[in-house]
Amino acid sequence: MRLGVIYFCVLFLGWGTLWAQSVSIHGHHPEYSQKSVQVTIVGNPFIAVPIYNKTVICDENGDFELNFEMDTGRVVQFETGLYQAYLYMEPGYQYEVELPPYREAEYADLISPFYAPIVIPLRVLSKIDRSTGELVDGTLDVNDMIGRFDSMLVSNNESVLMNRRLGQPTNVDSIILQIESNFITDSLDYFSDYRRYRYGLLKLNEGKMGLESLSLNYLGPVVRELHPGFVELFRAMFKDFLFYYSRTSEGEGIRHCINRTHDLKRAREIIGRHPAVWNDTLTDMILLQELSELFYEGTYHKEAILIILDSMVNDPASPDFALYASQVKDKLSSLVIGHPPPAFKLADPDGKLFSLEDFNGKYIYLMFCTPDHYGCMMEYPFLKSYHEKHAEYLVVLTVMVTEKQSQLKEFMQRNEYHWKTLYYGSQTHVLDDYLVRAFPTAYLIGPDGNLVLSPAPLPSDGFEQQLFRIMRSRGEI
Repeated sequence: MRLGVIYFCVLFLGWGTLWAQSVSIHGHHPEYSQKSVQVTIVGNPFIAVPIYNKTVICDENGDFELNFEMDTGRVVQFETGLYQAYLYMEPGYQYEVELPPYREAEYADLISPFYAPIVIPLRVLSKIDRSTGELVDGTLDVNDMIGRFDSMLVSNNESVLMNRRLGQPTNVDSIILQIESNFITDSLDYFSDYRRYRYGLLKLNEGKMGLESLSLNYLGPVVRELHPGFVELFRAMFKDFLFYYSRTSEGEGIRHCINRTHDLKRAREIIGRHPAVWNDTLTDMILLQELSELFYEGTYHKEAILIILDSMVNDPASPDFALYASQVKDKLSSLVIGHPPPAFKLADPDGKLFSLEDFNGKYIYLMFCTPDHYGCMMEYPFLKSYHEKHAEYLVVLTVMVTEKQSQLKEFMQRNEYHWKTLYYGSQTHVLDDYLVRAFPTAYLIGPDGNLVLSPAPLPSDGFEQQLFRIMRSRGEI
């Protein structure tokens, strides 16, 4: 349900073709009989917007096969129970992979705001070039190379971090030379760049090289926002950049031009003064990353951030960045008062699908809860009262998280609750879309379909009185 953030496998930039070709994958493990595998390709380096998303069901032997189109090499994610496996795939190949042993995610894990799947690489047994029929052993595939490289780098990185905490010196240059000696025959530009970006992380964690040198020697000279090594190093280098830079003489005024004047051109100029920022595209990467993080922190006004993002859509560093900015803006604005909330289509206990649009014309009190959570149980008598007293202008709508859909129907009937309730199971990401970090969580949506309260008070915290104040201010009562 809640995907772990995988900086190093957001999306691979391949060196392949410029037109779409088919790619296929076959996986097997006997423990996957009739189990589902969610296959996803993410298409935005700043937020998780899928460009491909499909659920496949393994057969009785635990096999699945999937064919789709790709125009360039990409990382594909496979959600299988407790695991989130990833695999770099190139167009025009047929992959044979080994699935990990199946481990079911527990219901208690799935509803926890701290849950994250176990991230693992998917092992390639072999791949076949579909145009020539050439068979490539899995040990010669780039996934195997990356796996061997990362195992060396991770252990050394832990030593670098430990020594830095203890105040002990580490010769990172010597470590890099030692690791590189294992790959002197490598001829793939992509893998060479991947190693360079990852070495940049070692140098960053060593703490001896400044941001400018890191940027020029390890990150630059080209922005490759779809390369996982680039993205990981970029995120680490420029995390909280606006916070620290705004406190320098060069960065003075950045908050004002975002919060007050909403001047994208000026914001770009100020960020571009930093010696680690070597082109306009990198400037926009910093803005998109930082504004996405700052939106929920309160130091920058939400509406101001949305205005800047809208300006980036209309004046992008590149057509791709117009799309990224538009998707980030849509994602961030989805829970802002005055904007439409995230859409969903969920089934009620009888299996009938409903969306928010089905209730247009009335206020919608939307609450996320579970049948057995104590905090939710305290609110249910209020919801019953609202449904009975205010149905003329208010829809009480709960999205319920239960282990099985049948439990929801039994719960509603046993307690004689008759408000509209929906089961979250077909779109579990709805909890992430609505930032549900605890149960219960509530929102109020107006008759026009836009958010009025985000979040809304719980019934026991005075929601009814707040609703009446809103309706009186609008002349509705």
